[in-house]
Amino acid sequence: MEEEIVGGDSAQAREAEVAQCALADSARRLIGEIRVTRAPVAELEAAREALDRIVTRLEPHRHEGGHAQADLLGGMGRFGETDDPMEYFPYSPIIGRANPIALPVAFEVIDGVVHGRATFTPPFCGPPNHVHGGVVALVFDELLGTVNVVNGLGAMTGTLTVRYRRPTPLLQEIRMEGRSAGVDGRKVFAEGKMWHGDVLLAEAEGIFIQVGGDFREKLRLPGD
Repeated sequence: MEEEIVGGDSAQAREAEVAQCALADSARRLIGEIRVTRAPVAELEAAREALDRIVTRLEPHRHEGGHAQADLLGGMGRFGETDDPMEYFPYSPIIGRANPIALPVAFEVIDGVVHGRATFTPPFCGPPNHVHGGVVALVFDELLGTVNVVNGLGAMTGTLTVRYRRPTPLLQEIRMEGRSAGVDGRKVFAEGKMWHGDVLLAEAEGIFIQVGGDFREKLRLPGD
């Protein structure tokens, strides 16, 4: 059996990370196809059997915890080493390239403002031909949280208020922007907007609470 790669900055660990991200991307494509397939029963059963074989192949290499968005082994990942928000949280359920359930969303930072692009596919459908409102709120939570991180104000969500102005269409490019809106003691404020073309779809305001100290220790579960 090949030796497992357990993280770190070695060339071998980087190669494994690239391979894991590629696998996650294929899994996201699979999820998209399952959502819209009209395949006959025989094809569906054959696909399930193939997936079961893949799961059996991967199960012996499972990392049992702890867990974090920033690092497979529960650490801090590349915080302080990169300005790319997509590399801050490689295991994020929203923007994580290594997470198979991540949304089709990408962020970049320009002068402390987080800009995002997304094209939501059928797995994220709520109302007919439009994105589920909970998905929109989820993206805003990540967008505003990323704003805080890139401005050195990392904090946990206290209150997130979303105002839906128009339904968000599927299969169209959606752009978004998030920016810092101030600090008051431990409270950190951020705000964001989402558009289709020039049409405002939704806007959000968040109040985040700075934990202070080593938040990893404060969030540690019994037995970690």
